[in-house]
Amino acid sequence: MKSSRKRFKTLSLVLACASLTVLSGLASAAENWNPAHILNTMKSPYQGSRASVAVIAHRGLVGNGCPENSTCSILNTYNNNIEAIELDVKQSSDGQPWLFHDQNAGRVIAHSPSFNIFQPGNGWNPDIRTMTSHELVNSFLRDKGFAKTNYRPLPLANALDAVHHYANHMVVVLDLKTLDAVSRAADLALYLGMQNQVVLKFSASLLPRTPSDITRYTKGVAFAPTVYAGDMDRLADGGYTGRCGTTSTNTPFCRVNAWIEQARGEKGFAWLEIGNKQPRRSDPTGELLAGQQAEHRALGAFSPVPEYRLGSPDGQHFVRSNGTCCAALSDYLTRTKHFGNEVADDRSDFGVQALAGFTSIISDDPLSITRSHIFRNTSRYE
Repeated sequence: MKSSRKRFKTLSLVLACASLTVLSGLASAAENWNPAHILNTMKSPYQGSRASVAVIAHRGLVGNGCPENSTCSILNTYNNNIEAIELDVKQSSDGQPWLFHDQNAGRVIAHSPSFNIFQPGNGWNPDIRTMTSHELVNSFLRDKGFAKTNYRPLPLANALDAVHHYANHMVVVLDLKTLDAVSRAADLALYLGMQNQVVLKFSASLLPRTPSDITRYTKGVAFAPTVYAGDMDRLADGGYTGRCGTTSTNTPFCRVNAWIEQARGEKGFAWLEIGNKQPRRSDPTGELLAGQQAEHRALGAFSPVPEYRLGSPDGQHFVRSNGTCCAALSDYLTRTKHFGNEVADDRSDFGVQALAGFTSIISDDPLSITRSHIFRNTSRYE
């Protein structure tokens, strides 16, 4: 823990001014919500047979001059009474976790000449993993319309500190890609006393053989593993069998469920995110979703919102992981070894997701969900 505190203090001293001086004023939300109560509701959404659906703002609420994954988007989320925010984390060349959605920097960092996401053949678009913290802290973010803003990239340490001091009624979900990032994020949450406010989200495929090792990295901080169609194959073939072959038949589906049940028993388990793309039809994750919903489990989902080229009929509206434009949801349909194939993606319909039993929904347009008729019992947050 000493090394974690030293790492946090050092990073904060170097970067605090760059990230926190952009806070022009304290945020003030209308609701007096307790983040621990929000998290408890997200973990146990059912009261009787009815579930309260939580809303998670993906990258925060953005706008002109207000870039994603920034102090501005964090405070906008807070001021619009959204109970949770999902912040995307990537690591710089020196291992420090920073807030970035894309793996590459060109779309979101201002540079001369600027990177054109619609003509990605050449131009400045380095991988975040090749950039130093010094380079990042001396950069400025671009907004969704590619205008340079006054906001700088945020190190995770300072983002959590900003939430802790200026937007403390929200739950913070961190989308993490490596076990090292999970461990570093856990250290920061513990240092700030946010273990009942931060949720570490990561792919189940990071630990397919040993779900019992999860807490080595999460360290008691709340966590939410994700299982998408491709993950099901990796869990089925990853080597963990649980009681499959003893109390039940050793099938691929049994092994997936065994992994999930072991993870569910680990300290800090919050909910399971299932990457189901067709709740009303056949999908590789369909049987898993149906079983979890029947048991009234807490279930997370992502509902994608078109980003660019909105008038185009080809469906290519979504930024790729390298920050270039644009892909269609159909470009990411998965074929699996054991569970069938994805044939369409209906996740943009958050209403269908709620009807299918998902109890928390991540969206880049969270206000559409909060303004809808989906049941959201915010009285439990107080």
